[in-house]
Amino acid sequence: MKKRSNFTPMERFHEILVGHSLNAMNVGINHIRVFLEGKKLFDYYPLRMKLFDYHNWHQLTYPSFGNDDTKWENELDDIIRCLMIKPQ
Repeated sequence: MKKRSNFTPMERFHEILVGHSLNAMNVGINHIRVFLEGKKLFDYYPLRMKLFDYHNWHQLTYPSFGNDDTKWENELDDIIRCLMIKPQ
């Protein structure tokens, strides 16, 4: 069996969610559902760093050597901010 890499730094991912008062639940392997006040906000797939906001897919930048390590964090933060102000 091939082992999959988890590209998302999960500790930092959860810190960002907590900073926005969001809750997360593991739905399956490589599938996290994120809630705002009990309502689904988005699904996140950490192995592929993809986020689905129930309208669009978003690909976050993979952290890598020579790449701005905070780029994916800023992308995630921007998406969360936009989703929190949109009517669900």
